Amino acid sequence: ERTVKTQSIEYDLETIVKKITKGIIKLDPEYQRRHRWNYETSSRLIESLILNIPIPIIYLSQDVDVDTDTEESRYSVIDGQQRLTAILQFFKNTFSLEGLKTLTALNECFYKDLPPFLIRRLEERTIKCLRIDSTIDSQVKIDIFERLNSGSVKLEAQELRNAVYRGAFNDLCKKLSKDKNFRELLQIDDDEKNNKVKRMEDIEIVLRFFSMINNNYLNFKKTKEKGFVDFLSDEMEKKNNLTSDELKKLEDEFINTMQIIKRDFGDTGFAKYKNEDSSLKLQSKFNVAVFDALATSCHDLIYNKGINNFSSKKDSFLNLFKDEYFYEANSGSYLDSAKIKLRIEKTTAALQ
Repeated sequence: ERTVKTQSIEYDLETIVKKITKGIIKLDPEYQRRHRWNYETSSRLIESLILNIPIPIIYLSQDVDVDTDTEESRYSVIDGQQRLTAILQFFKNTFSLEGLKTLTALNECFYKDLPPFLIRRLEERTIKCLRIDSTIDSQVKIDIFERLNSGSVKLEAQELRNAVYRGAFNDLCKKLSKDKNFRELLQIDDDEKNNKVKRMEDIEIVLRFFSMINNNYLNFKKTKEKGFVDFLSDEMEKKNNLTSDELKKLEDEFINTMQIIKRDFGDTGFAKYKNEDSSLKLQSKFNVAVFDALATSCHDLIYNKGINNFSSKKDSFLNLFKDEYFYEANSGSYLDSAKIKLRIEKTTAALQ
């Protein structure tokens, strides 16, 4: 039997910011999504708080088993991370208000620029929190997180996997998403502005790599019941059971494959091109379908065929985009199993 004990409490914003700063409230437990709000969205929240407009309840989990430097228990945020992060950032003068429709005179104001009476109003504004003691069963936190978010802002597939399929392999995917060569190939140079990072798409692309290599893409058969999202989720669940040695092998293979692709194909190795009058026109510097084709093929040729240099085959790969079937396999409904098979196998043939 799983039980959830709850307690309602109200914190004023000054107190809650202090608790976050001291680490008493942990904003980023491992099952949480990354901060996705832009400054305009955050500004609208601050405007609502100043106007005393009610905002949704914050759900906190009481983690009494975590050591802290204070006598208080540490809390982690189950639901409300985006709101609390916005409040913390504004109180720390990280951004100025923008896009306000009602309190237009406050646009471009930082927290420190507000008149004293508004600073007091914000500091004394309270928000309702529900503290949940879920220490009897740690999975309860994950269940609550999924249930709360399923009816609000839609989670991306990888954000939900991060909540549900926790484990060593999930941690490895997050770690490898920071690999320098991988990030350059994905055209990621600013975490704050990159939507791939905000939505955990960079982590999902790492998962795609491990789900496709060693001919495993052949195991994906799209059905009415299961699609590509489920295929990736099943792979994550299975690979969370791998041993530390097996995970280290996967890590080394990923890092080495990205290094070789960056070396032999350049920063735009995963770019997509279109054939126009027998010449190639760049369509995008990164395309995830092209990633499937090139990353999977290179890995399998490196580790199954002993081929470690593709520089002489770069033109052969680029010329594939003049093949209408290959181009179509990277376009439209590119998650069709037949398209995945075609683009990977044509790439493998061109690189051998």
